[in-house]
Amino acid sequence: MTENCPTVKSGSAWHRARRSRVGIACVVALTLFTDMLVYGVVIPCLPALVIDRLKGDSSMVGFLFGCYAFGLLAATPLFAVLSDKYQNRRYPMMAGMLGLAVSTLGFAVADTYILLVMARVAQGVAGGASWTIGLGMLADVFPTKRLGVVMGTVLTAHTVGFAIGPAAGGFLYEFGGFSAPFIFCAGFALINFIAIVWVAEPAHANRTEKANMKASAVREDVEIPSPTEETPLITAQPPVSHPPITMLSLLKNWRILSCVLCVIVSASVFSGIEPALPIYLQKRYDASTSVVGLLFVAMVVPAFLAPLIGHISDKIGRQIISATGMIMMAIASPLVAIHYPSIYLIIPVLMIFGLSSPVTLTPVLPEMGETVHEMGGAAYAQVYALYNMAYSIGMFIGPVIAGLLMSKAGFETLMLVFAFALLAFSPIMMDWKKLFRTILARFRS
Repeated sequence: MTENCPTVKSGSAWHRARRSRVGIACVVALTLFTDMLVYGVVIPCLPALVIDRLKGDSSMVGFLFGCYAFGLLAATPLFAVLSDKYQNRRYPMMAGMLGLAVSTLGFAVADTYILLVMARVAQGVAGGASWTIGLGMLADVFPTKRLGVVMGTVLTAHTVGFAIGPAAGGFLYEFGGFSAPFIFCAGFALINFIAIVWVAEPAHANRTEKANMKASAVREDVEIPSPTEETPLITAQPPVSHPPITMLSLLKNWRILSCVLCVIVSASVFSGIEPALPIYLQKRYDASTSVVGLLFVAMVVPAFLAPLIGHISDKIGRQIISATGMIMMAIASPLVAIHYPSIYLIIPVLMIFGLSSPVTLTPVLPEMGETVHEMGGAAYAQVYALYNMAYSIGMFIGPVIAGLLMSKAGFETLMLVFAFALLAFSPIMMDWKKLFRTILARFRS
């Protein structure tokens, strides 16, 4: 195949499939699907569990949703650094999936708020492995210029999991009891663990060795001639070695920093609506957990356009597509809070709101990956760890703010605050220097 994923000429089809790009992409897609299935299952369940069963309030629900970010933020840099250092993706993914199964079972047996918090944090730790290592594995085996399409396609599995999760969680919670959704998800996580065991580790050593051989060949081809009268003053020099890339050096790059800020704000809004919308729907329309889960499906369905969005962003420009997504989300946010005569009239607005998320975030991942490639590579897991850390910060800020504003000012005020935040931060994704040069060039012509 390629240097990143060498073709195995001998052996069975099973043996070759374990090492193929398609096989690796499928396992990463299954891992993201499982992670978001478990994440989505709790959306309609936790508000009902905290408010009805434990007699809590909306601020407790918001904090519980935000606790996922604690585990994600703590685990993500650890998994990323160790994975890049030891050049191993499978073992951290295996550990993360086992942790996901155990933490999900924790929801099923929890009978106090503290146990729910602990299970939620553990779920975030497991998610750190799934996202960081999975995206790093894709960057290992696919060319940089194809990452937009590949990641958009793989993230479709994430969308499917998030679409099925709330509906399945609401249905199982309502008709099977509060432990049924979590037992179901734990079993699915064990199946995913077997898939991770099956796939082969990408050939990091071969890639590094060949890269070093190429660098050596370049140095050997550079011959320094004896100085003569015709010898130029500036002669060819051997390639200069670059210092290792760290998370701090990545953040000093404006393209990566703007992506990180974009992810924080967008994740805050999208995560903030997760605990707030079920409470609002239950109070305003007396909706059951199964109906709430089905409405979340409507919000997630447009995200299946992620592969198309990734393709368009590769052609048109990733930054302008992300900025457009933030503006789209800002427009849709207040519309969600309008008091409709029927609960089902909110579906079109939820679909627009849901579409804005992949429009904003799908271009961010390949943008960060391409930037690292231009910086010298060898830090894909770390840059995707920054994505995870940014998303986890948003996942904490959003639900906590949502819970507080819901208890003090109401759902309508919350969505207006989200809209203003999105509009204020949308310009950071624009390449203003390039835009200014383009406008200036048009005026001159």
